[in-house]
Amino acid sequence: MRNRFARACSVLAAGVAVTSVIGLSAASVASAATKPDATPACGFNCFNLSSLVLGPHTIQNAYVPGDTGVGGKVGQKVNMNYASNSHPNEDFTGAFVGTLGDFCPNLGGTGLSPTSYVCIHYPNTYPVFEADWSPFGNESGLCVGAWTPVYSGENVTLQDCGSSTSTIWVGDIANGTFHHGRHYMPWVNGASSNFSHPLTLQVDPGTTRPINQLKLASLNKLTGGVAPDSQEFTFRFGPVS
Repeated sequence: MRNRFARACSVLAAGVAVTSVIGLSAASVASAATKPDATPACGFNCFNLSSLVLGPHTIQNAYVPGDTGVGGKVGQKVNMNYASNSHPNEDFTGAFVGTLGDFCPNLGGTGLSPTSYVCIHYPNTYPVFEADWSPFGNESGLCVGAWTPVYSGENVTLQDCGSSTSTIWVGDIANGTFHHGRHYMPWVNGASSNFSHPLTLQVDPGTTRPINQLKLASLNKLTGGVAPDSQEFTFRFGPVS
């Protein structure tokens, strides 16, 4: 599975598909501020995941004591924290790693279960994401996922990359929305097998220790075909404007 991720990352490096899917462009990256909200060592190799409900300056964070970039292990919680270029726990690499056509056996790929929600209900062009915790730009081999089998209300945690399909996330384009020129969309978990209510990433702004904890929740399709703000996510590389 990691080899599949590596091959898909070459697509990202070539700049294919990302602009149309999530609104990124070389021009927007080049015109961003000079101080990265990934650490300087990680820079534009790292991406910053933000939510519609909390805004662009609160980004994904591994809740590891000390915030020194060491000590991460399987099972530690993942949350959203205020962006800073001195927080190595906010450094993540990966982001867009391919499309469902690369991962679904019934769509010509490998890695996901052909009976998973995403492989049954989504087209092969939907984007696939991975978030590898990479403090100071060093990949830890720990990715954002969950224990399996996954369930609603479960904490999102660090898991061994490639050990299960829970570290794979699929962008639900149809239930997304545009704000300030960016496409926000639900991140549906690749291990979700519920036939009608897939499990998606959700931030809970009411939690403490950690604040803004990330959890799995059933995708909530509101009137108009979009998800609530707490289930809508986008990302940028390097600096956050």
